[in-house]
Amino acid sequence: MSVKPQLDLFAPRTASKPAAPNKDSLTPAQSPAAPIMKDLFDSDFNADDIREWNQLFPKAPQYSYHFKRAQISSAFDRPLHKRLIASHAFERLREISFLGAIDYLFHPNGKPANIRHSRYDHSIGVALLSQQYCRLTGLSESDRDLLGAAALLHDIGHGPFSHTLEPEFARRFNLNHHQLTNKIILGEVDLDLSVRHLLEKHNVDPQAVIAILSKKSDHPHASLFTGPVNIDTLEGISRTKTYVHPHYVHCHPRLLLEAAVKLDDESLQRLDKFWQLKEDIYRNFIFGPMCFATDHLCREFVVDNAPDFAANDFLLTEPAFLRRHPAFRKFLYSLKNRIELDGVADVIDSDRPDLAGADQATKVPKREFHINTDVTVGSFADLGKRYYEEKNSFLRRVGNLADPAQQAAAASLFD
Repeated sequence: MSVKPQLDLFAPRTASKPAAPNKDSLTPAQSPAAPIMKDLFDSDFNADDIREWNQLFPKAPQYSYHFKRAQISSAFDRPLHKRLIASHAFERLREISFLGAIDYLFHPNGKPANIRHSRYDHSIGVALLSQQYCRLTGLSESDRDLLGAAALLHDIGHGPFSHTLEPEFARRFNLNHHQLTNKIILGEVDLDLSVRHLLEKHNVDPQAVIAILSKKSDHPHASLFTGPVNIDTLEGISRTKTYVHPHYVHCHPRLLLEAAVKLDDESLQRLDKFWQLKEDIYRNFIFGPMCFATDHLCREFVVDNAPDFAANDFLLTEPAFLRRHPAFRKFLYSLKNRIELDGVADVIDSDRPDLAGADQATKVPKREFHINTDVTVGSFADLGKRYYEEKNSFLRRVGNLADPAQQAAAASLFD
């Protein structure tokens, strides 16, 4: 009986879609009609950027960001990985949104029919990159098991609404996804006691997995998770890109990983472009005014209704969380109209606290990304010398988004 070939989920589709025409080359008669609503996110991604991506990735296959069960079953050939994917803790990630409340307000590529992203699909994508890295570098089966397990489990502890609500769980209950991830791996939480058993049954030390995810490992390939260009970032930024640009742009995680392994001049050009994309996404989207306002207001709701929330809410899926907290559900679904109608937030110069409203402002992270072109890069681990970031903060104040009358009117639509 012939062995069934392993499915490559990164492979191009059998029938690729024709490339979209360049907007600049269209005649007036061919020009598409203007969109009815302005794109909610003001990104710096323009026609020149698209042309540059197309030049750097001339044959990039399509990457759907969503994986069916049959595809996953065929793509993972290690018994440990198959069993971890089938575990209750991993299956729970299907109902944990990738970007938290943002996934409930805005659709990928601006299309309501598109499936929202989940921590499940993201974790599968990261694990596929781990498999690809092991193939490219010829690692042993034991290394494949260890690195693949770390990839699958790196987000296993995320609570409902991911990073949106996690700061409040951390502040009130000292809970975050790193702690819960470690507890799940060590079998210390009733959510799922099977993960540790599976790791040990397949000769993978749970502490070794935790060390890699905690950036405390001396494994020769730990930089796959810890460096600035790591498989979590390659998959996550590529996935987040779908929110900030309405059309497909070549940013294939597998090709980026191959560039990070190959490291010739063309590969570094691709990685430089990816690093610029990461800065664009953080500046205009993740720390942009709309995402900030959405996350900030959801956290404020939890603060204002603190007695209603408990530590064990962190273990719930999002549907279960919304059933337990119907008031939060109404509040969440009222946000989009209020954000669109009221504007979003004011930025306050942190050097001028005398500005009106500065006392009500919230400190927001600011990340700046840099490239040191003078550094010689000879290995994947060396990428941390070429690509680095600075972390600062600035003050931002949410505008008139918490008007009780408007909140009540919008929430009533969901009664």
